[in-house]
Amino acid sequence: MTKENMGLQELLKELGKLTNKLTEAKPAGSARNVAQTRQILSGYAERLAEIAAGFDPILRPSSIFDPSDPITAGRIVALTLISQPLHELASIPNFYGAGIYALYYKGSFKPYCRLAGSDHPIYVGKADPSNPSAKDAIAQGTKLSSRMNEHAKNIRKAKSTLDINDFKCRFLIVQSGFQKSAEDYLINFFKPIWNSETKICFGLGKHGDSTETRDNRRSPWDTMHPGRTWADKSERNQKSVEQITVEINQHLELHPPYTGIHQLFESFMEEMRQLNREEFKDEHDEVFVIKETPAEYGTT
Repeated sequence: MTKENMGLQELLKELGKLTNKLTEAKPAGSARNVAQTRQILSGYAERLAEIAAGFDPILRPSSIFDPSDPITAGRIVALTLISQPLHELASIPNFYGAGIYALYYKGSFKPYCRLAGSDHPIYVGKADPSNPSAKDAIAQGTKLSSRMNEHAKNIRKAKSTLDINDFKCRFLIVQSGFQKSAEDYLINFFKPIWNSETKICFGLGKHGDSTETRDNRRSPWDTMHPGRTWADKSERNQKSVEQITVEINQHLELHPPYTGIHQLFESFMEEMRQLNREEFKDEHDEVFVIKETPAEYGTT
């Protein structure tokens, strides 16, 4: 045994003796003193864990994939939605279930021309179940189909600028409780111009506000697409058509629409890759790079 190892063994023996003494010691003093003692011991425990890790030659990843994490679950549900076939928004039947959906525009309205030739939604949303603890689609009620048909009804009213036949949709009935995280992920991923979070052309989901009871300005969506009687009663806009159009162009320039499903899946997969080459560390807490296989390996 080397001199260094002998010294280490002596230290470990002393640590063992101190640990035994601490085990036999009884908490004393006020509750505050006991809490301070626990805090000091926790600090030493963390430091010892770090020292122990320094003796482990096996590489340590800095993250671990957790399917139960709300963000991860949201990604998986969102990817499943994008995998669904397109349907005509104009002909969605009444069905049981709650969940998430995405609306797509394929028409000729000039401000949306970059979206018309893409696989990028103009709006995404969720429909919560009638009963938050519902375990099946029937208990969830007809929330998802009702929500999409409500949007279809509003689009039909805006006939001077929009045609309901130019709208497609994807939808997914989701187990209760997962729709919110999926919607959050979809909004962050696509940044759709009709969603209020994007702050551009929001207002599709707005309900009849009375201009007679309070000074209420039209939403940007109603300014761009007049036709809802209650909204047309107002003579004031939150933003002009010109301003909204400029904001749409700037937004789509900064966040180009996904043109196809393959581009979408590649972006999704890139975000799902959690064990990056920089995330492994050795016993000295230094980055260890694992050699990567060329991307073209195994492809035909």
